[in-house]
Amino acid sequence: MEIKELVDKSVKIRKRYHELEIKKHGEKWSIEEDLLALSNDIGNLNRLVMTRFNRYYDETPYSLEEKMAENIWWLIELSNRLDIDIEKELEKFLSTKEKI
Repeated sequence: MEIKELVDKSVKIRKRYHELEIKKHGEKWSIEEDLLALSNDIGNLNRLVMTRFNRYYDETPYSLEEKMAENIWWLIELSNRLDIDIEKELEKFLSTKEKI
């Protein structure tokens, strides 16, 4: 799947989550709440990586691969909410790194 397709799919799924948030809490999560969720998931990712190298015990119901993908999903969501064209920025970032 191309990056554009992944971004579009991520945005559609997040819109459905916003509908649930409005239904349950009267409003969708703020950008700060999205960041808090990402921070929590990064912590879970850290523990899963440590577990893979026998430096921590596995206490999460997630796999490392699943949590890695979820963190990317959160970054796509945040870029969308902050009006950042993540595809363009990623391309620009990678081009800069290639030159270095």
